[in-house]
Amino acid sequence: MTRAFMLMVLVTAAVDLAACGGPPASRSEAAPAAPGTAGPALATRNMPAVAGQQKTCAGPRNKSFDLDVVETTGVDLGMGFTFAAWTYNGHVPGPTIEACQGDTVTLNVHNKGTTSHGLDTHAFKIDARKYGPTPPNTTLTIVKAVETPGVFMYHCAAGPVTDLHIKSGIHGAMIVYPRNEQLRPAREIVVVEDAVYGTADAHGHIPGTDPAKTAKNDQLFSMFNGRLDNEAVPVKAGDLVRMYFVNVGPWTSAAHVIGSVFDRVYAGAPWVQGVQTFPVPAGAGAMFEFYIPEAGVFPFVDHDKLAYLPFGLALAFATEGVAGQSH
Repeated sequence: MTRAFMLMVLVTAAVDLAACGGPPASRSEAAPAAPGTAGPALATRNMPAVAGQQKTCAGPRNKSFDLDVVETTGVDLGMGFTFAAWTYNGHVPGPTIEACQGDTVTLNVHNKGTTSHGLDTHAFKIDARKYGPTPPNTTLTIVKAVETPGVFMYHCAAGPVTDLHIKSGIHGAMIVYPRNEQLRPAREIVVVEDAVYGTADAHGHIPGTDPAKTAKNDQLFSMFNGRLDNEAVPVKAGDLVRMYFVNVGPWTSAAHVIGSVFDRVYAGAPWVQGVQTFPVPAGAGAMFEFYIPEAGVFPFVDHDKLAYLPFGLALAFATEGVAGQSH
């Protein structure tokens, strides 16, 4: 998929349709979805659907996760770009970790790389030294109960070079669902905003992370879920969407849905209601809930990084029929 094609999809379809009134069909305001009728969780090219609160909180109170640190020779970013990323489990971002408030979580980090790596999750309250790093061909095990519900970033912990490791791709999202608060039925999705710091060769390959660029937060481009070519996410008019969002950085993400308003946002109690744009600093996360008000296209963007729209920094939510036109 070329950059020109994605520019047409994201700018023409997303901005013209959503910001300028949507398609001619179905102009009426849609009613909110009835309780219990939300529909299945949503996914993108590089981010599987979540299990969700009900299944996660009904499961064992002791949860264990295995993560392999893999230093790749190239992951596909889309639009003809590849990146020699360092990763958890071979993907950027790493797998979503789901737990419930009060669970004891065990993280087994198997370092299959060539240098020392670790793992720091912002969901734990723990002695920072337990995050590692651990040498190549060893396993780091971290065990801790999670007390605070929310959406948290996790990333490599490598001492003074932690920033370089995070910006090389070793990061992901961790969700801690509340145990005593039932979240509303919604179409759920995980979105991680991250970036690449390097220079592409004539073939679109980025051979690694440039330390000078990371130090200046000088990204080549920013992405959602490690891709520049996410297809439109299919939804229905009236759907309530809950987004579990993590901003890896750089800078604060000005989270915004073109054509809708956040019905409520959770970034630490209490919920905030009726928000047009919500700031999420680098290293932080939030839950965004918004309705799909009518048929059309509703792109999720970082309003402070609209210059990266030509490189795919927009995740469009599109209703049936319109979604087909956006591919």
